[in-house]
Amino acid sequence: MRRDALPSRSARRVAAGLLLALLLAAAAFLLLRAPAARTPGEAWSRLARRAGIERLDVVLVTIDTLRADRLGSYGSASATTPNLDALAAEGVRFANAATTVPFTLPAHSSLMTGTYPPYHGVRENVGYELDARLPTLASSLAAGGWVTGGFVSTFVLDSRWGIGRGFATYFDDFDPAVSASGNLASVQRDGAETVAAAVDWLDRRPPGPFFLWLHLFEPHDPYEPPEPYRSRHAGRPYDGEVAYADALVGRLREALEARGLFDRALVVVTGDHGEGLGQHGEGFHGFFVYDSTVRVPLIVRPPFRQLAGGVVDAAVSHVDLLPTILEAAGRPVPEHAQGRSLVPLLLGREEPPGVERQVYSESMYPLVHYGWAPLRSLRTRDYKLIAAPLPELYELASDPGEQVNLVQRRRRLATELAGELEAMAGRIGAADREPAGRAELDEETLSQLAALGYLAGRGGVAIDEEHARERADPKDRIELHQLVMAAQSELGKGELDAARGRLEEALDRDATMVDAHQMLGTIAMREERFPEAAASFQAALAVKDDHLASLFGLASAYRRMGRAEEALVGFRRLLALDPDDVKAVAAVADLLAADGRAAEAVAVLETALAREDPPALLLNQLGELEAVAGEGEAAAEHFRQALAAKPELVAARFNLAVLTEEAGRLDEAIALYEETIERAPGHFEAQFNLGRLYGRRGEPRRQLELWEAAIASNPDFARGYFYLAKLLMDRGEDLARAEALVREGLAKDASHRAGPLGYYVLADILNRTGRGREAAQAAATGRRIEREASG
Repeated sequence: MRRDALPSRSARRVAAGLLLALLLAAAAFLLLRAPAARTPGEAWSRLARRAGIERLDVVLVTIDTLRADRLGSYGSASATTPNLDALAAEGVRFANAATTVPFTLPAHSSLMTGTYPPYHGVRENVGYELDARLPTLASSLAAGGWVTGGFVSTFVLDSRWGIGRGFATYFDDFDPAVSASGNLASVQRDGAETVAAAVDWLDRRPPGPFFLWLHLFEPHDPYEPPEPYRSRHAGRPYDGEVAYADALVGRLREALEARGLFDRALVVVTGDHGEGLGQHGEGFHGFFVYDSTVRVPLIVRPPFRQLAGGVVDAAVSHVDLLPTILEAAGRPVPEHAQGRSLVPLLLGREEPPGVERQVYSESMYPLVHYGWAPLRSLRTRDYKLIAAPLPELYELASDPGEQVNLVQRRRRLATELAGELEAMAGRIGAADREPAGRAELDEETLSQLAALGYLAGRGGVAIDEEHARERADPKDRIELHQLVMAAQSELGKGELDAARGRLEEALDRDATMVDAHQMLGTIAMREERFPEAAASFQAALAVKDDHLASLFGLASAYRRMGRAEEALVGFRRLLALDPDDVKAVAAVADLLAADGRAAEAVAVLETALAREDPPALLLNQLGELEAVAGEGEAAAEHFRQALAAKPELVAARFNLAVLTEEAGRLDEAIALYEETIERAPGHFEAQFNLGRLYGRRGEPRRQLELWEAAIASNPDFARGYFYLAKLLMDRGEDLARAEALVREGLAKDASHRAGPLGYYVLADILNRTGRGREAAQAAATGRRIEREASG
C-alpha cells in the first residue's frame, strides 16, 4: 500500500537528529514490550483497544451512479468534493475498486451479502428479490447486538426486494405511482430528506453499537442539482449533483461529530456503479461493463489516525466489504461470503506472494432485454478482460478510457485471463439461485394464456450464457439501446410523440426488442388507446413470455376495455410468476369483488396477507370489503393495522373515519378526518364529510368553508355543488349564488348518480325566488331521471 502525501506530514519531516533518535529508541522499546500481532485481525483489535473502542460503530454511505474520476481524491482537477476528499485523506483510498453489476439493486445485494450476482441471484433492478436464506451485513451485525438503521433514497432499494433484511429501522417509504415513466429507478427522494431521517434516528436509537447505512440517489439522472450547485456547475449538471452528494456526506459527518460519534466509527463510502456520460456510446449505465460504469470510488476511514493517507492499487470489489466490516467489528464472516477482507490492505500489508486479487463484473441487460450477448469482465491490478463475441483486453493504467483493445497484441494474456474468468464464473455460480416466483404451467393454462395474447409459446430468455458468442455483440447494437433509453427519458417528461418515434425506429431495425414494445404499450395506455396498447404488450410477450411489465400492462389494458375475465387471467398469470406483486393482488381482488365474488376476493387478499410483513395497501382493501359486507369491527381493525404499517396511507385513515362516524363517535371521527386532510390537503371526500359533521355540531360557518374547499379540490364533484347550494339556501344567504352552484353541478353530472338531487335542490331555490313553474319543471326532471334509472 502506498500513501498519499498529506500536507500536515511535510512539516514533521524537519526534525532535530537528537529528537529523531529519541523517538526511534522509544519506538524500539515499545516494539520490544508489545507482542507482534500475528494476524490482521489481531492487529486491528490492538488499534481498537488503544483507541478505547470496545465495539466499533459502522457507517456505510453508498452514493448512486458515482464515477470515481469525478472526485478530487481520484484525480479530477475540476471536482468540488471536499468532504469525500477529506475522508480519503484521513483514511484509505482504493484506487481500483469495481462494482459487480452497474445496477443499484444487484450491486447493493453483492455489497450486503458478500457474494456475486450468479450466487445471490439478483441480476437487475426489476423482477428480482434477494434470497431470504442469505445472511446480510445488517443481519450479521444485528445478531451481535448492533442497532441497525438503513435509509435509502430510491424505490429500487425498497425493503420488498429483500435488501432491507436485518435492519431494525428501514426508511423506504416510496410510492411507485408517482413515476411518470413507469421506470422504478425514477421513484426517488432528495438526499437531504434521507440524511435528516438518518440523523433523527441517531438521536432516537437504543443504546449500543450501531450500523448506519445511508444511500443517496444523487447523482443519478435526471441531473437536476439544487442551487448553488446548479449555477456553480453550469453546463455540467452531473458534476453539480456529485457536488451536492458530497455536501450531503458532509452534513452527515457534521451530525456524527456533533454527537461525538464520528471518531469512534468505521466509515465506508462507495458508489454503487458509475455513469456512461457518452463514453463508448453509453449515456447512462447498466448496459456495458467498461470502467465508466463499473469502476467506483471506495474510501474506508477507520477511527485510527495511524492508517490515514493510504492508497491501495489492488483490484477490489463490493463483495469484499461484508468480510471487511465484519472482521473489523469482530464478527464472524458467513461461510457463503465470496469476497476477501480488506483489513490486511487497510493495515498496509501486502498480498501473499503469487496471490493476486481478481474481480468479476457482469451485465445481463443485453441478454435479458434484447436477447443479445451478456457481458462479463475480469479485473486484475493491471488489466481487464471483457468476455463478448469480440473479446476486449485493456491495460488499465495506460488506457483508463479503454480505447485500445489489446486482444490481438496480447493473445496469450487474453487467453489466460479468459480461462481465469471462466473458472471464476464457475466458482461463484456454483450455487446459482433463480428469482423466486417462477411457476411451471400446465399445457391447458399455457394454451389459455396464449389465446389471450399473454405469451406465444415458452420462448422467454433465461439467464444462461450458452451460445453467447452466437448472439449479437452489444457493442454493435448500442445505438438501438440508446434509442430505447432516450425514449424512456422522453416518456418520463411526457414527450409521448418523441418517445413513440424513437421506439418505432428501434423496432424497425430489430423487432425483437421487448422493452420497446412494452414502452409503446405504456404510451398507448397513457393516451387511452387501449386496443393499441394491448397489441404492443402482446408483441412484447411474443418475444419474452414472462416479461412482468408487459403482463401487467396487457391485463390493465383488458381491464380498461371492460374485458374483466381476460384481465383476471392476466393478473393471475402475473401472480404465478411474482406472488408478492401487490398491485396484481389488488387488481385480482378488485375484479372479483366487482363481479360479485366477494368471498373469492377476500380469500385472495387473506392469502397475500399471510406473509410476515402484510402490505398496508392490501390490509386496507380487505377492510373495505369487510365494511361493504357489514363487518364493521373487522374492517376497522384492518384499517388500524394498515395505518400501523403505513401511517401515511390516506385511504385507510379516511375509511376508519367513515366507520367511526357511522358508529356515532363523532369527535373521534372529526379528528380522523382532520388528520386525513392534514396529510392530503386536497382530499375532497374528507373535506365534505368533515363539513357535514361540523354542521351537525352547529358550526355552519366551518361547514361552509369545508364544502367550499371540497369543490375547489375536485371541481367535478357535482354532489358537493348541490349540498353547498342547499346550505346557502337553508341559511337564506345569496340564493343567486346557490342557483348558480346547482346549475354548475348539473352541467358536470346530471345522470342518475347525482342529477335527481341537483334538480330537487334547484326546484327548492326556484320556489323561494317565486318561479313556481320553473320549479315544477325541475322537480319533474329529477323524478324522470329516477324513474329511468330504476326502470
